[in-house]
Amino acid sequence: MKHPLVTQFALAAIVAAAAASAGAQGPQEVQAIYAINRQAVVLLDQGRYDEAVAAAKSAVAQAETRLGKDHPGLAAALSNLGLAYLDGGQYDQAEAPLRRAVDIGRNGWGVGPADMGALLNNLGLFYARVNRLDDAERLYKQALGLGDGIGTPQLFVATWLNNLANLYIREGRFQDAWSLAEKSMVLLPDRSSRDPAIAETFSLMASLKAREGAYGDAQRLLEWALDIRLRVFGDSHPVTATSLHGLGVVLEARGEHRKAEDLMLRALAIRERLPADHPDLGRSLIDLGALCHAAGKPACAQAFFDRAFANLRARLAQYFGFMSEDERLGLLEDTDRFFSACFEFVLAYAGPQPELAGGMYDAVLARKGMVAVSVRALLARIEREGDPQAIALTVRLRERRTLLANLRRRGTTGDAVDRLAREGADLERQLARRSAAFAAQEERVARPARWRDVRAALKAQEAAVEYIAFEPPRGNDRAARRRFAALVLTPGDRPPRLVALGDAASLAAPMRDYRRRAGLARDPPPAGERSFRDAFWTPLEPALADAKRIHLAPDDILNQVAWATVGDGGGLLAERLDLRLLSSTRDLLAAPAPVSANGAVLVGNVDFGSASGKPAFAPLPGTREEIAALSRLLTDAGWQVKSVEGKAATESYLKGVRHPRVLHVASHGFFERQGARPGTPEDPMLRSGLVLAGANEGASGANDDGVLTALEASMLDLRGTELVVLSACETGLGRVLQSEGVFGLRRAFELAGAQSVMMSLWKVPDEETRVLMTLFYRKWLSGMDKHLALRDAQLELRQMVIRDRGRDRPQAWGAFVLVGP
Repeated sequence: MKHPLVTQFALAAIVAAAAASAGAQGPQEVQAIYAINRQAVVLLDQGRYDEAVAAAKSAVAQAETRLGKDHPGLAAALSNLGLAYLDGGQYDQAEAPLRRAVDIGRNGWGVGPADMGALLNNLGLFYARVNRLDDAERLYKQALGLGDGIGTPQLFVATWLNNLANLYIREGRFQDAWSLAEKSMVLLPDRSSRDPAIAETFSLMASLKAREGAYGDAQRLLEWALDIRLRVFGDSHPVTATSLHGLGVVLEARGEHRKAEDLMLRALAIRERLPADHPDLGRSLIDLGALCHAAGKPACAQAFFDRAFANLRARLAQYFGFMSEDERLGLLEDTDRFFSACFEFVLAYAGPQPELAGGMYDAVLARKGMVAVSVRALLARIEREGDPQAIALTVRLRERRTLLANLRRRGTTGDAVDRLAREGADLERQLARRSAAFAAQEERVARPARWRDVRAALKAQEAAVEYIAFEPPRGNDRAARRRFAALVLTPGDRPPRLVALGDAASLAAPMRDYRRRAGLARDPPPAGERSFRDAFWTPLEPALADAKRIHLAPDDILNQVAWATVGDGGGLLAERLDLRLLSSTRDLLAAPAPVSANGAVLVGNVDFGSASGKPAFAPLPGTREEIAALSRLLTDAGWQVKSVEGKAATESYLKGVRHPRVLHVASHGFFERQGARPGTPEDPMLRSGLVLAGANEGASGANDDGVLTALEASMLDLRGTELVVLSACETGLGRVLQSEGVFGLRRAFELAGAQSVMMSLWKVPDEETRVLMTLFYRKWLSGMDKHLALRDAQLELRQMVIRDRGRDRPQAWGAFVLVGP
C-alpha cells in the first residue's frame, strides 16, 4: 500500500478518546462524523478519489461545525481529505489540509502516538511527492519515533519504514533503503498474504534488485506484490496498476517485450481513469512510448509521447502554481525521463520521418529554461496585479535571501540558518499561490510556443539553432553517454532539421580544442584530433543554407563557449556570420518589452577597503577611466547618467537601483568552484557574485557585506532594463544545469528582469576590457544593434591585439558574451 491511511484502528482510537469527553456534542455526533470519515477511507481504498474528496470535505465541514477547530476528529477528516487530493493528483490542494491536521494533532488533545504518527506520515508523503525530501525525511523519522509508543500497530511502523526506504532510494541511499525494508519484513512475519504493507515492501525490494541488474529477483518480488494487490484491491485499482506497470518495466529490461507491453497496457487502462495531469498516467505513457520505440513501432511510440507531453504540460502548470523555485528545479529529474525518451526516439527515426523533428523542437521550447521562465512570469504577474500582500511577501523574501546569503558565505550553519532557508522557501510558495489564479486566467488565452511560430519570426537569411543535450534514459555511465544534437530552423516551408552531433565522450576532444584556441589551455593538440568547429558547427552548415544571422540557443557545456573565438578555417565564424546568443529561440517570439527612458547607472572604481591581513580584493584603477569614458559617451548621446564610485559603490546602493535602461558594473566578479575553500556554499547562486565597496572589511553588517551574490542579485528590480553589463572577471560562469542554463550571475540578472546580459567567461585584462567597453558603447550609441556592436568591437580589439603583440590572443578580447534578444 502506498501509504497508511488514518486507518480504522487509528480513527477508532480518536473516536474513543473523543467520546469520553464529548461534552455537549455527545458520542452520537462523533460517531456520525466517524462514519463519514470511514466512507472517505473506503472510497480511497477503492481508488475513487473524486468521491473520496467529496466525502472527506463533508466530514471536515461537519467536524468543524459540531466538534470544533481543535478536535482530533477534525484532524482525521483533514488528513483523509489531503490524502484524497494527493492520490488523485491534485497536489496543489493537498498540503493545506494535511498541515492543518498535523497542527491540530500537535496542539490539541486526544491524539495518541499511533494517530499522531499517521498524521505526520501523511504530510511526509506530500512532501516526498513534491521533492521536499528533507521535510519528508524529518516527518517520517518523527512518526517512527512515535512508533516506539505503546499500542502502535506494527503495520503502521512497517509502512512508515517503507515510505522512508522509498525516499532513500530516490536519494541514492540504496543500502539504507534495503536495511529499512528488512526491518519492515521483520515486523510483519505473521501477517497474511493479503496485507498491502507486505506488497509495498516487496515492491521497494524489487526496485533495489532491479537497480543492481538482478532482474530475476526483481520479477519474483513484483509478482508476489501483484498477487497480493490483486486479491486485496482487485484488477482495476490504481495501486494494482502500479504493480502491473512496475512488473512490465522489469520484463522489458529482461527482453520480454510482448509480456511487458501487455502488463503496461493493462496498467494504462486503469490509469486512464485518473485525471489527465496525474503523474502515474504520465509514467505509463512515457514508458509505453519508450517500449514501442525499442520494439521498432514508431507510430505507436509517437502517439504515446504526444500524450505524455500533454500530461507533462498540465502537471507543470499545476505544480508551478504552488512550488518554490528549488522545488520546481527538483522536478527536472522527473521531466528528464520524458525528454530523454522522446529525444532518443526522434534521433532514431527523424531520418525517414523528418516531421518528427518538429515535435522535438516544440518539446525543446517547453524544456529550456522552463523554471526560469516560470519565476520571471510570477514576478511579472505580481507587478501587473499590484497586490499589496504579494509585494509585501516579495520584500520579506528579499530580506531573508540577503541575510541567508551573508550567513552562508561566512560559513555559518545551524538551526537558525536552516530556519531562514525554510522561511524563504515558504514565502516563495505563498507568492506562487497568490498569483496562481491570475496565471490560470492568462493560460486560458495563451498558447505554448511552437516551432512554426519561431520559423514565422525569422527574416530572410536568418536561422535559429537549438542545441540540445540529454542523457539516455537507461544504462550505466549516462553522463559520458550524454547525447548532443542541434535543431536548425530557417524561413520558408521546411520543418526543422535535426543534426546528431555525438555523445559527451566523443565530443570531449573538440571541447579541448575550443579551450586551446581560446587561449584557456596550453597543451598542444594531438595529431588528428577533431576541432570544435568540425564537431559542433560544420554538421549544421547544410541546413543553414544562406543564413547570415544565426540565433543560437546553447545547452549544457555549450553555454560556456565564447562563440566570437570559434575558428572558421583560417579566420573566425564571427567574421562572416552574425551569431546571437539566446537562452531559447522562444525569445524570438516575445513582443518587444518596454524599456526605461535613456538612463544609465555606472558602477566602478570601487573602494574595497583595507585587507586586514586576509586575502584581499585589489583596486581596479582602470575601471575609473572606463566609467569616465562611458559617462562621457552616454551624456553626449543625451542620456541621464549616474556614476557611482569609491565608498559609495555599495551593495546596498546596487540593491536600491530601479530599472535603469543600462546598468554597468565594473568591478571584481567571481565564481567559486565547489570545494575551492573550506565552507564553500553548495548553492551555486551563493558561489558567484560581484564585489563592491567595503568587501575587504566585511562592510556594514548582516545586510551589506560588500558582496552581491547571484542569489541577492536575482531580487533586484530590473524590469525595463534593456542591458546589464558585468564588466568583471568570470561573471558568465556558474554551475551549468542541463536545460536550465548557467546558475550564477547570468541567471540572477535574467530573473531580475534584465532583457540582455553581457558578461565574461574568464579573467579579463583591465586595459583591454576598458577599450572593449568604450568601443562597444560608441558603436551601440551610434545606432548599431547591440549584438553587432559587440561583435564589431571584439573584432576591432582583436586587430589591435595582433598589431601590438604580433599574434592573436583571444583571451584578451574574446571573453565577453551577450545573451538576450
